[in-house]
Amino acid sequence: MPSPGRGRSVFKPITGAAAATAAGVLLLSGCTSSGPADSQPTSAISAGASHAPTTVTVWTFNHLPNEVAAFKATLGQLHAKYPWLTVKFVPNKDDAAYAKAVAAGDPPDVFISSAPDNVAKFCYNGTVADLKPYLSSAGVDTAKTFPAATLVYTRYQDKQCALPLLTDAFALYYNKKMFAEAGITKPPRTLAELTAAAKKLTKKNPDGSIKTFGFVPRSDFNANRYIFTGVQSGTDFYGKDGKTTFADDAKWQQLLKWDRELIDYYGASNVQKFVGRYQPHADDASNPLLTGAAAMEFDGEWHVGEIATLKKDFDYGVVPMPVLDAQGTGYGAGNTLGTVAYLSAGSKHKQEAFFALQQLTTDTTFLNQLADTVYNIPSTFAALKAWDKASDPHWKPFVDLFQNSGSYYKTLTPAGVEDMDTWRAFLLEYEQGKVKDAASGLSGVGKKIDDLNAQSGQ
Repeated sequence: MPSPGRGRSVFKPITGAAAATAAGVLLLSGCTSSGPADSQPTSAISAGASHAPTTVTVWTFNHLPNEVAAFKATLGQLHAKYPWLTVKFVPNKDDAAYAKAVAAGDPPDVFISSAPDNVAKFCYNGTVADLKPYLSSAGVDTAKTFPAATLVYTRYQDKQCALPLLTDAFALYYNKKMFAEAGITKPPRTLAELTAAAKKLTKKNPDGSIKTFGFVPRSDFNANRYIFTGVQSGTDFYGKDGKTTFADDAKWQQLLKWDRELIDYYGASNVQKFVGRYQPHADDASNPLLTGAAAMEFDGEWHVGEIATLKKDFDYGVVPMPVLDAQGTGYGAGNTLGTVAYLSAGSKHKQEAFFALQQLTTDTTFLNQLADTVYNIPSTFAALKAWDKASDPHWKPFVDLFQNSGSYYKTLTPAGVEDMDTWRAFLLEYEQGKVKDAASGLSGVGKKIDDLNAQSGQ
């Protein structure tokens, strides 16, 4: 999910105005479907069986030329291997466009989304088909095919709502030269160590302004929002009762305290200037890690590909994101989420569409070619084993994190992306000093999200 021309902006989860638009469309349309037609079997097509010519439509969020070319090449090979199957490929479609098509009664057969936040919503309201019967019929054992982290964000309750198509992991990047100059011999493993390192690495100009920030934690910068979803603090976003844990788990307050103290160290206005200046350049040559404006940065694996393209001689390291001190045993795990592929419940060719979906999400050659194209991580065990970058010192930390049993993404709900939008709005208000008391603020936003989920059907 890399920079302009490479795909990072395409692969990262829908955020900001785009998220609000998608959420609004989904709420207005209800995104409901009539569900599977009774006349349509839920068994998979045998690869060796003859079949009547069929055309299925595949929509994807991807739109950059190299990504589109990778898909078209694979779909062309699929047609050459199975001449009866023709795929109409339509790029540059997001969740909002998909919701509109479903509401209009004319969805694509397969839809590939940039993020999993709406998996539970689409599953709950019948927009997408449960893939379990097809997978069982095709002999695909999901537990043996896909790493456990991907199954967390492609399932809702007892349904397999989607399949993973590449994945993302998030870790800490650091400038090795700056570490050596500051006398820091090893990367931080806890958030307290991260703060200490950040202060040592901070440099000021003669006029007192900040030349180099050690680490900027504000949640609206780059991928930082994923520091605040639970893994790094050893907390669960939702408890076993389905309710938020913000009011009950003291570690949320500890996480917010760490965040605000580091922001206050730099000064809120300085952090605001940093975010305003560098947020538009998170993925290009003006990225603060690459220019020396920051010594450390939290980012996804696609940044490895960006650095190789933009500044290949840059000397840097990648390690898991530090965790709260009391949760030190959780070091090594992190957030993992990625692209998901759905089978529309309203598809008129479910068997054929699932056949195409299965090829795209399990074909090792395609997955590795696409991973190399968009700088992502392959999403099957077989593809990971065959991937030539798996042992690269910059890529390996992400692969290890992806396969770490403690890595996960927060529980998905029928509210879709709206729970994260609400949480992120609260975080920013807290970081800007608009929320004075963390405990009451956490309790309030927790209730707001619980109410949102209740209204959505959870």
